[in-house]
Amino acid sequence: MRSWLLHPFVLSVTALLIAAAAIAFSLMPQRWERPPAPQAGEIERGALILEGDALGAPADSPEQVLHVERSFWGKTEALRIAVRSNAPPPSPAETGVRILLAPEAAALISDRPGFIDVTIRPLPVTTSSGLAVSLQGIGAAEWVSQEITPLASVVRFAVPAMTAVDAIGLRPLSQNTDYAYGVEIVRIRVVPSGAAVQQTP
Repeated sequence: MRSWLLHPFVLSVTALLIAAAAIAFSLMPQRWERPPAPQAGEIERGALILEGDALGAPADSPEQVLHVERSFWGKTEALRIAVRSNAPPPSPAETGVRILLAPEAAALISDRPGFIDVTIRPLPVTTSSGLAVSLQGIGAAEWVSQEITPLASVVRFAVPAMTAVDAIGLRPLSQNTDYAYGVEIVRIRVVPSGAAVQQTP
């Protein structure tokens, strides 16, 4: 007696399901871009740490090119940002690419000056010459910039206090006009003034 599993209809449906699953998997929805979303990060000894998936849902900027590097399974590995050619330095009205902050993360750093340590990796050929960051909330952005080298490094920024912080702004700096130059960011650490953590990157 032939098994019902070998019935042509069952075999056809099974083949269609396998084909549909293969097509869906080949599209890699786990690696699609996510909509901007506030991030809580992790708090370690009074410092806010943003890495991994906490960098995976930023708000875009018209002045920049943005790409989130993800693993095969969709886990965020790095945030790549580049400034478009001929862009001037950021103005107080510019927001840059923004890492949105959840209320508990924002409360840690609102109304307090401090340091932002950004761990970066160079991009092949097109590493920017500098990076600017800002705490953003009520009022104009106060950008703080540092030169960077085409080497993996931790760059420290001393940032002024901002009221009602809700995001961290990021903006590469470049005077080149041939390509979009930028950096790859793998970790951001925000150390508010008075935090019980060593003031070194």
